[in-house]
Amino acid sequence: MEDKILVLKDIKKYYTGAQAVVMGLAGVDLSFSRGEFVAITGESGSGKSTLAHVLGGILPYENGEMYFRGSPTSHFDSLDWERYRRDNISFISQNYGILPGATVQKNVVSALLLSGMGRREAQGAAEKILRQVELWELRRRRAAKLSSGQKQRLSIARALAKPAPILIADEPTGNLDAENSAKIIELLAQAAKDRLVILVTHEFPEAEDLATRHIVLRDGQVVTDTPLRPANEPGAIRTPQRKKRSMSLYVAGLQTGSRPIWAATVAAFFALTAFAVFAFLGVFIINLDDTSTYRYDSSAFPNGSKTRIVVSTLDGSPMTQEDYNALLAVREVSSLEPNGYVTDVQYAYREGVDYQVVVNHEQAGTWGEQHYVTSHATVNDSAPYAQTIPLLPGGREFLGAGRLPENFYEVVAGPGGPSIGQTIHVGFYAPAKWSYDNVVWLDFRVVGATGWGRGVYFHESVGRFLMSAMQMTQTTHCYLPQDPEAAEPLEKGTFLCSDAEKENLNRVSEVMLTLPVTDPELLTQGTTELTLVAKDRSSPIKSIHGLSNNRLLMVNAENFDALTGGLVSEQVSLTISDYAYTDRILEQIQSMGYIATSPYRLGATKQVPELAAERMQTLQICLTALIAVVALQIVLLRALFSVQTESFRILSNIGLTSRTARASVLWQILLFTLLGQLVGGAAVWMCGCNGVKRIEQMLRYLPLPYVLILSGVHLAASLLSALLVIRSMEKQVYPLAGKNRDLDLGEGKEENL
Repeated sequence: MEDKILVLKDIKKYYTGAQAVVMGLAGVDLSFSRGEFVAITGESGSGKSTLAHVLGGILPYENGEMYFRGSPTSHFDSLDWERYRRDNISFISQNYGILPGATVQKNVVSALLLSGMGRREAQGAAEKILRQVELWELRRRRAAKLSSGQKQRLSIARALAKPAPILIADEPTGNLDAENSAKIIELLAQAAKDRLVILVTHEFPEAEDLATRHIVLRDGQVVTDTPLRPANEPGAIRTPQRKKRSMSLYVAGLQTGSRPIWAATVAAFFALTAFAVFAFLGVFIINLDDTSTYRYDSSAFPNGSKTRIVVSTLDGSPMTQEDYNALLAVREVSSLEPNGYVTDVQYAYREGVDYQVVVNHEQAGTWGEQHYVTSHATVNDSAPYAQTIPLLPGGREFLGAGRLPENFYEVVAGPGGPSIGQTIHVGFYAPAKWSYDNVVWLDFRVVGATGWGRGVYFHESVGRFLMSAMQMTQTTHCYLPQDPEAAEPLEKGTFLCSDAEKENLNRVSEVMLTLPVTDPELLTQGTTELTLVAKDRSSPIKSIHGLSNNRLLMVNAENFDALTGGLVSEQVSLTISDYAYTDRILEQIQSMGYIATSPYRLGATKQVPELAAERMQTLQICLTALIAVVALQIVLLRALFSVQTESFRILSNIGLTSRTARASVLWQILLFTLLGQLVGGAAVWMCGCNGVKRIEQMLRYLPLPYVLILSGVHLAASLLSALLVIRSMEKQVYPLAGKNRDLDLGEGKEENL
């Protein structure tokens, strides 16, 4: 029984050029049935290939009507034509139409999967047809390495394996010798037993003995349509059950896997653009913080170290060990100074580095006209700030050698500092409280060494001494403990004086100073006065202190503990690993219920125009470079993906829909973006670890949300590139996408041609 599967009525096809419109088909009327093996011949330009492409749904027609199984197709949109090709057409082209980078087996399996066949079923069908065309032994060979005859047999095998009712072969033997051509014609004739086979050829004699019908075209019109022999009686139509699954990821893997060198190039390109985006945008983000362009004002905190954070409790109560542990658990906190006020007091022990000696010429006006010379030390601005033994996170060991200080006059030296056993002369200076020449000089013994930080680290009692010195008023004293190794232990206390004061005191025999005692802790047995004996401290620096009103008192250890035991710092100083973490650490500590301040942030109040201009220039350079990188990514990515155009055209002919093609491009770009970001991020990290300053700073400065922003910008550029790649691919591969007609000509216009 005749099964009219395709019917053409007055089909016309036009090609539009820059200057003219060319007729491809001029009113073709034909019908085709399953079981036929139709040979279409004609001279070059007669319209053979155009007719084949119209029948296959690859090219649109402008006028007339083509019926498929009795239903018109003129109303088909792009999706309808894609489904038509996918479900009903197997196409063989003269240039083989195979995927050169894929294996022989994958070429066949891919066509079957696109037709909706399950993976296991497709594997079985592929093996069967490849054995039939004698290519099974070559199943793992890349198609590009096959001979011409093998490539055409592979194209035939793929078409035969697809359970489509229509097989169209456009010049399948054009590049083959007589022997291979005969094999191809025989395979097509066998395929016509249960489907419609249309053969477009220049060489009719090679198909004359097997074809059931011969159609001759000339100038786009049917010249002859000759039956040669009865058509086959086709069996029932095989309608495979389509598997509802997405093929886009499979196609993406097929496209990239068949081009390993191309895939490596694209991956390297994405890694390069990711590195550039991370670097330029990262530097741009860290320069949004303009704090570094301001000059520091030390009126609030003399120590404006960028890595210092001052923390106190909300109610001003002293910190406990529990508080210390909580603060040390904060990430990127390097150490904790329990005596917070200490870090605002400078200390000097290296002449010419930490301090300078200034010589003064004075007259003793009170006791006569005697002329004498004194000297004092001036602490440099670059002198370090005092530090007691710090607490370290994670239970890390602070001491590297020797032992920790056991009393006021013992210290631990940091890297590059004095050696164990050495005695150093240290001057203390509080910039916020004392005048420039008020320096308290004391001798300290080095008893330990550490690999942590720099300078020297003092006993915790030094912290209490400095607190008493900074809190001293006109009616109080600053207390200092006597060295436990002193030859003459003190019963109560000794007033420390300069040489000038001692000279004055020596003019009075057995001078005893009786000063009023205002500290309640020192009141014992109703005593309201403390007897102090004037005592000199030998020193190469004549003025051992400059505290006004002679209020520096040396007392024995018991009295020192009694007088300063209640001095507890209500604030601590944290040292963080890098200023870049300041915002994150401040936010975290404040969320824990503490008051946290960055002295550097608080004191940076006056902007330096030169630094501000340099920062703005850096921002402009980074932004310009970032825009250039994104633009380059868009342009080059479109060029790189143009390599896949022919593969998409081949896949579209065997059933790939534009929707799946778009999704596969998107998958590829997303996967390459992810891989590029991983490789680019690793490269950025390696540059930071190897001392590239800007990159190292960027890595420390950017928290996770900002890293996600960097990735998002690179991803956005990739997605924009994907849209352009998809648009270009659709324009070249799916000419019917988004429209129904190639040329809209009315009947009146047609008659004027």
